[in-house]
Amino acid sequence: MTDNQRKKQDSNKRVCSRINVTKTLLLELDNGDILEGRTVDISPRGALFEADTPPEGDLLGIAGTFFIISDDGHFSVGYPCKVVRLKGRSIAIEVNKKAAAAFGHDMTKDLLGR
Repeated sequence: MTDNQRKKQDSNKRVCSRINVTKTLLLELDNGDILEGRTVDISPRGALFEADTPPEGDLLGIAGTFFIISDDGHFSVGYPCKVVRLKGRSIAIEVNKKAAAAFGHDMTKDLLGR
């Protein structure tokens, strides 16, 4: 299977569409790790971001809270999440189901400038 075929197959499994957008993200994990980076894409169910520094250890499945930091330095509310995929400095986080609607709403509002 080629990379393009794999990407198409993976995208068919997605519940929500992803939007390529760059935002500063701060992730505070329950194990005490704090990671900052830039989003690659977001969806109402989570985000993929590139951490500024490589994470240490296996973070897969670890819960935490992430914040989106606006260009003027303001923090969003915290969204509970867990790490669902790691590859180098790329970290995929999934928003807690109870918080997904609020995250989707907030990101849509932000992207539309309202």
